[in-house]
Amino acid sequence: MTVKAISRRRFLAISGILGVTSLVASACVIPPAESEQRESPMDADATVILRHWQHHWPHDYASRATTVEEFKMQFEADNPDVTLDFQSIPWADYWSQLAEGIAAGRGSAPDVFQIPMGLIDKYMAQDQLSPVPESVVSQSEIETQYLPWTMQRGLKDGQYYGLPLDVQTLVMFRNDEIYREAGLDPSVPYEDLADLQDQAVLLTQLEGQENDRIGINTGYYSAFQTLLFQQFLQREQGGQPWVDPHMNQLVWHYYPEILESFQWFCELSRTADDSSFLSGENRFAQGRAAMEFGHPVSRIIIEAQNPNLSYTIVPFPPRSVNQELYTAGSHWLWVVGEWTSVSETAWRWAHWGTKAEAQVAWHAAAGDLPSNPGLANDSHFRPDTNANVCLDSLQYATPWEWIGWTEWVLELRAGRNRVVMGGEEPSSSFDTMVANLNEVIAVQTRG
Repeated sequence: MTVKAISRRRFLAISGILGVTSLVASACVIPPAESEQRESPMDADATVILRHWQHHWPHDYASRATTVEEFKMQFEADNPDVTLDFQSIPWADYWSQLAEGIAAGRGSAPDVFQIPMGLIDKYMAQDQLSPVPESVVSQSEIETQYLPWTMQRGLKDGQYYGLPLDVQTLVMFRNDEIYREAGLDPSVPYEDLADLQDQAVLLTQLEGQENDRIGINTGYYSAFQTLLFQQFLQREQGGQPWVDPHMNQLVWHYYPEILESFQWFCELSRTADDSSFLSGENRFAQGRAAMEFGHPVSRIIIEAQNPNLSYTIVPFPPRSVNQELYTAGSHWLWVVGEWTSVSETAWRWAHWGTKAEAQVAWHAAAGDLPSNPGLANDSHFRPDTNANVCLDSLQYATPWEWIGWTEWVLELRAGRNRVVMGGEEPSSSFDTMVANLNEVIAVQTRG
């Protein structure tokens, strides 16, 4: 897949809407040895070398890396005493390189780096992050400039330890042609989860024919279960957290509804999906899935793979009829390592790259949703009905409560597979999944 990079001209045009000044100056090429220099109170003329690392996937290198390069040029122009040593690191190498850099300490570790929100608990527990200083942006300003749920995971003891970007929620995509052929209106929202299941089963056609299709792509197993479990706890249990603070373990066993949600998902996956059908391919983009569950950023992927596909986005359904809508939200964070001696400068850069003007450019480059409350109603983020559904979902989201990251993907997928593919009883698989995830939580919160 190829994703268009945001061009310099496009960045200037978009940024100009919100009053961003013109980009000037070229990025300096800094020899590796100079990356250990730091500003000193005794030498006001010294150049500050600020290291910034983030990851990229093969398909989004051009868009994300180019956007940061544009940010870098303007920041250096506005701050002539600062040179940014920016490294966009391939996903396959990012985590090992970050761990090695942190272990080696100052001079090897980045000053500013990117992590998913599920990992911030671990970094905060190990005292590896520097909090946002009041001299850069106050707590009250942070709480005004970012949606509360996008700041929730990075708050500890009254201080914020990260600023959000790559903001996404979870929504439902529907293939317009398949829906209309079945006599259904793709724009009519689901009534409840039972309605979603009925539609998915109705639209499934797996008979060994060339026009076979699945009713719903449930392949994002971890996100699907996350939303189901949080939907119940947030909407029907008053925002009950996943983790019991006294036991430091999941509360899922306290509520039979969580197991019921797991059973429902396994049944949906078994009756309206097939893991072997076009395995490894984007079945929705190919027009071979009536529905897909995913992030708003999937719009860019679909457009790149099948620009002629007509689809409609609707909210994820409530558990029962007439309940309020709910979705789970995710994001990444720019954070500052506690080892840096230029914390204030590092946070000035992190704030600069996540503020409202920058969010416009991130959206243009990669389809990210804004975390700035004012931008949620900005016309540039609302070009059509599908975009409106995505933007509206920001208002009824709360953050995923994973404590950790890849471990959850593996465990939630394994839990489903033991039932759907292995024939294990849902309650048994659920017990195993909970026990394994409690171990993950214990490791991730260990100081």
